[in-house]
Amino acid sequence: MKTFSDYLKEKAESKAQQRLFGLALSVKRGDTPESEVSQEVRDMAKNISTKDLEDFAKTKHKGLPEKV
Repeated sequence: MKTFSDYLKEKAESKAQQRLFGLALSVKRGDTPESEVSQEVRDMAKNISTKDLEDFAKTKHKGLPEKV
């Protein structure tokens, strides 16, 4: 099983990954209730720093595949 640090490179590799990190950032900031997201997203919000989540979430969609 991969850990979160296995995914950390500084940019999202797909649109789906960018949205996932954006959702985790939203949970971490309190904009999205934890009850509305999966356990994976809650774990990401808890275990990844705000800075790292922001780096992934701000990746531009242009040129990214939908899914890797």
